[in-house]
Amino acid sequence: MPIDATEQHDPSDVPLNDLALIAALARLIAEEIGPAIQARMDALNPRLVAAYENGGQNGVVAKVGDQVAARFTVNVTRPKIEVGDEVAFDAYAAAHGGEKAIIQRDPVWEKALLKAVRYDPETKVFVDSRTGEMVPGLKYVPGGRANGNITHTWADAGVGRQLLHDALRSGQFRHLFTDVLELTAGQQPSEQQ
Repeated sequence: MPIDATEQHDPSDVPLNDLALIAALARLIAEEIGPAIQARMDALNPRLVAAYENGGQNGVVAKVGDQVAARFTVNVTRPKIEVGDEVAFDAYAAAHGGEKAIIQRDPVWEKALLKAVRYDPETKVFVDSRTGEMVPGLKYVPGGRANGNITHTWADAGVGRQLLHDALRSGQFRHLFTDVLELTAGQQPSEQQ
């Protein structure tokens, strides 16, 4: 039975455990069919680029019957002027006021120092543990805040993935994906009359 992809569902109504299950199932589906779908999406690129380079065809349309469903267009670079000979251009820049000196901290030195610095929360002082010197200009940023990223791992060295895979194939979680388009064409054999 096809699903209406325009239906919107508010995930704030769904319990967190169910959202985790939906996320794990979506990841499983993406891992299972993602490479095959990506390969089909990518198959057009080299052929269309070759058609552009060999004959100037810069696009193609996908049609359903006589109606255009999608357009694919070769993205091309714009013409520009850039430096081709650094030495010659540097000499020209020097003779015409096009140079400036920039002094900045060495990023390698900064990274090493920040690793070596110790912070005393009582005195709010930063000390270079290698030299014992106080380091001015630093601030302490406490950790432990959510950064917006989530790490996913399959339980029990992949056993959880297989568990979800089997349950998904059995239809056990069909109710959790009421807003996902069917990826199969036509009716399932069990639905045919």
